Order: sequence, then C-alpha cells, then structure tokens
Amino acid sequence: MRKAIIALFFVLSGAIFSEAQVITPSTRISLLTGSPGTELYNTFGHSAIRVRDLAQGFDTVFNYGTFNPYAQDFYIQFARRKVDYWLGIESFNQFERSFYFENRSVTEHELNLSYEQKQRLYDMLVENHKPEHRYYRYDFFFDNCATRIRDIMISAFGDEFQYNYPSEWQNGKLTFRNLIDLYLTNHHWSDFGIDLALGLPTDAIASPADYMFLPDYLMKGFESATIMRDGKQVPFTGNGRLIIPRKDIEPGVFRITPVKLTWTLFIISVIISYFSQAKGVNMHWFDVFYFCVIGLIGWVVFFLWFFTDHIATKNNLNLLWAVPIYFPVFFFWNKLPKKYRFWNLVVFGGINTVILLFWAVFPQNYHPAFIPLILTILLRFFFLFQAIKRK
Repeated sequence: MRKAIIALFFVLSGAIFSEAQVITPSTRISLLTGSPGTELYNTFGHSAIRVRDLAQGFDTVFNYGTFNPYAQDFYIQFARRKVDYWLGIESFNQFERSFYFENRSVTEHELNLSYEQKQRLYDMLVENHKPEHRYYRYDFFFDNCATRIRDIMISAFGDEFQYNYPSEWQNGKLTFRNLIDLYLTNHHWSDFGIDLALGLPTDAIASPADYMFLPDYLMKGFESATIMRDGKQVPFTGNGRLIIPRKDIEPGVFRITPVKLTWTLFIISVIISYFSQAKGVNMHWFDVFYFCVIGLIGWVVFFLWFFTDHIATKNNLNLLWAVPIYFPVFFFWNKLPKKYRFWNLVVFGGINTVILLFWAVFPQNYHPAFIPLILTILLRFFFLFQAIKRK
C-alpha cells in the first residue's frame, strides 16, 4: 500500500513539474545519498537530487530509481531486463519518511552552484521528467539512479565541470564484482546468487567513472569534483551532513551460509559414496537428484545469458560446471549408450579438473562455495567411471 501511494504521488506530481519554472536565488540543490538497506534491491544504497526553493514553497526530490513492482510479470521481466525505470518526483517529506521507515540514513551534499547554474540544472531535470524523456531501461552497472546523476552533471555544465577521480580509483584494480562484494559481507546467499548469475563482464576492471554506479562512490566523486563559478574553479560540493540518521541494529545474518552448506554436501557425498561402494549399493538416486539440480542451475544461467538484455549476465563461465544437459540426461543415465556416458565423464570431468587447477587465475571470479560443488561432481564422476569399467 505504501508503494502504491508513492506511485500515485509520482503521477500527480508529474503534472505539477511538467514545465520548468524560474527558481529564486535562495534555491538550494543537493545530492542525497541513502545508505544500503536490508533488501537485495537496496543493498547498494540510493542516490537522488533535492531541489529546495522555500521562497516558492517547494522541497522536491528528483528520483531516477522509480519503478512499478506491481507490473505484470515484474520479476520475470526484470530478470530479462525488460523493465523500465523512470525519473520520478516526490516531496522531500515523502522521501524522508520512506528512509525513516526502512531505517536507512541519508547524507546531503549541497552543490556549490551559481544562480544561473542552478537554473540550468533544474531546467534539465524538469526536461528529463517529461513523459517522452523520463523512462529508461535499467542496467545495474551502466544505467541506474547513480549513473544518471553522474552523467547529467556533465550534460548540464559541460567544460565548466570536472570529476577529479581519487588516485585509488585511477590506479585501482577493482572489478565490478569486487566493488559489489564490498556490500555483500553479510548477504551470503545474495552474494552466492549474484556470482552464479553474473558472467565475465562483471570481472572487467572498473574505470574511475564506472565506480560511480554505486551511490557511495558517486558521493565521493562529487566531493572531489570541481566547477567553474564566477570565473573561479571551486569545489563542487560543501561538506556533507547527515540529515536522516539510522538506528544501530545488529543485522540479521543467516547462519547457514552457502560455503558451509556445500562443504557439508560434499562430506555427505564422500561418506555415502564410500559406503555404497563397500556395500555394493546403487547410488543412482543421488546422482539423479544432484546432477539434475546442477543442470537446473545451468538452465537458469543459460537463460540469463541468451534470453535477457542484461550485459553483465553474458559470457557466464558457470556453464562450464553447471551444465544444463545434466537435466534431464541423468534421469536416463543408465539407459544411455556406454560410449556416450564414457565421453561425457571424460570431457566434463576434464573441464571441472581444469577449473580447480587454475582456480586462482581463472578469468571469471567464482564463488568459494562452487569448489565443493565441483568436487562433488568429480567424486561422483569417478564412481560412475568405475561402474562403466566394471561393466
């Protein structure tokens, strides 16, 4: 209900700000940076622009992170990158209440602009909010609430404005995956799922401008930026101030992590493989279950690579170990020709062995929980190979 009310407010406010107006010299424009939340969609924080003109009686937030979670097939369309986000407008009071409700802090940096520059930026924001301009196809790394704000400053001020990237960004070796991992310390299962879904593009070294896809780094970029004002180069922002605090609450951490679970699975598979071998018990039921689960994971990875518009899910090397054909092949494993089974074990066993041997230099950064999953594959391949030799 709260989200529906917010969405209604955006629609109504669109009519109010459909045309640019002349702001007063007392107008203040600032960057708002929200802290990470507890849900996956807000784990990495949020950025917005506040325009406050008390002389005319408005205090407004321009929010590029607006979307409709109630749209038909929202999650499927989001997974395919078919969901449009848009530049929404809400009152600062509404923005403030939502962050208080979610117990997330907000830091404000006022922009050090001349009156003419404020008007120029405001006009561009209003222009961007027009129905023909406000919508965009969201991309987590390259087109989101932070990158839109990063880019509009260049569009609004041109050569007057300059980002002066910190030296650690310019000389750094962090990839996109490294950057998001900084926010996933207590989100073990989110980290596991993200590492499954995202492919090689995520392991590219991030350029200094790319760092600012994250709101915290956008804030740092603003702090080091400069702008020409009245013929002088001045800092783009003043000192930040905390305008919405958060309560210190110990984050809930799910104690069964992917690493613990997958290593437990591997140990169990070792034990039951040993005793089944000693007792001469057929373990076909375990192989069907395990390899079909791995195959289903592979089909999800395959779908995200070939049937979505996301850039980051392309060229996903998880398909080397999460092989889609395991599902449904292992339902009929014992009925397949011996030669077919033999070469399956040789080829895919060899690929999994290469992954483990070259883990440290593998081009895609795998999650540590994948190691016991791959070891379990190799373990069962060994016993399946022995069964073929016996026959």
